[in-house]
Amino acid sequence: MRQNVDYAAVFAAIPSPCLVMTLDLTIAAVNQAYADACGLQREELLGRYLFEPFPRNPADPDEIRALRKLQSSLCRVRATRQSDVMAPHKTAMPVSGSADVFEERYWSAINTPILDPDGEVTLFLHLIEDVTALLTRRQQAGPQAREPDVREQAMEAERYALAKELQELNEQLREAKTYVEQLFDRQRQFAADASHELRTPIAGLRLQVEAAQLHPDDVDLPDLLDHIKGDLDRLENIINDLLLLARPQADTGRILEDVDLTELIKTEATRWADRCNLRLDLDPAVTVNADPGEIARLLVNLLNNAQRHATHTVEIRLRRAGEHAELAVTDDGNGIAPGDRERVFRNFVRLDTARSRDRGGAGLGLAIARDIASDHHGTLHIDDSATGGACFVFRIPLTR
Repeated sequence: MRQNVDYAAVFAAIPSPCLVMTLDLTIAAVNQAYADACGLQREELLGRYLFEPFPRNPADPDEIRALRKLQSSLCRVRATRQSDVMAPHKTAMPVSGSADVFEERYWSAINTPILDPDGEVTLFLHLIEDVTALLTRRQQAGPQAREPDVREQAMEAERYALAKELQELNEQLREAKTYVEQLFDRQRQFAADASHELRTPIAGLRLQVEAAQLHPDDVDLPDLLDHIKGDLDRLENIINDLLLLARPQADTGRILEDVDLTELIKTEATRWADRCNLRLDLDPAVTVNADPGEIARLLVNLLNNAQRHATHTVEIRLRRAGEHAELAVTDDGNGIAPGDRERVFRNFVRLDTARSRDRGGAGLGLAIARDIASDHHGTLHIDDSATGGACFVFRIPLTR
């Protein structure tokens, strides 16, 4: 016959100290064993943030580190939906009756997820054991017992140090595993996005060629060749961009030299004279140590982006700013919302119809520009613009 189980009574009867907390680490339930172990009343614990009831020992630098390890363990439990066993860790507990005197205690903890009907983590079960007696012993009275006790304490301290080192190595392995998984996810997403971008011009080429095969008498050959050449140019540009993004971060073939940014911008601006209304505001002889070809590529990518979004004018401004050169490319278009200003530097991102395939590139130009900036120990970000448009700011160290 099925019996009704009083789970609250079962939880309270667990001999090991344990508590239940919400995802934001608020204590939802605690058994008497946990309260006794902490030297507190249950009412002092319930409804409070996990670390709030316990006084901090400012003389113990390991305490905050132990709290961070506990938080990391709970993050793993939530991500994996599996229990996580922590290596013994040291905490300093206040001595009964004194808020300023602390004693060292060693705890072993197991953190277990409590799942809802959909399999999502809804609560944490935190179970601890006081293992102080196993790791440290009080010094025995008497001269004969003193020396063995010292050796035993040294061995126990060594065990504790080893356990802590193993836990750190375990956490490093977990972090490395997470990082590798994220890399694989980004690689898969990149491959999917690249395939989509390449498929578009290939589909256009196929459509035009098949139409010419079906109706050869209706083909305007010069017009067909112009369209095919345009799609081939697009394919070539995408492939070149993909190759540039795929290059190693530390490109040993890069040749750095002193580059006069002022003259480089003037030279590039002459090629844009008939493409947009371009205004220049440049400090003279701003020199940086860089790969001139890559810096020119960064500038061209920023100008391409600005031209697509400008209503009337694109401006290039170059200044010395402390130990850096600051290059700003501004358009007078609709601008970019603050919430999208980081997203535009991701691969294949277009924010609106102005970034469509008909008018723009593959959505790789800004990602490449930021990579070039990073490779030169610089930065590329978006600032507010007085014209209301987008203002891309590239900062790079000046030549010393």
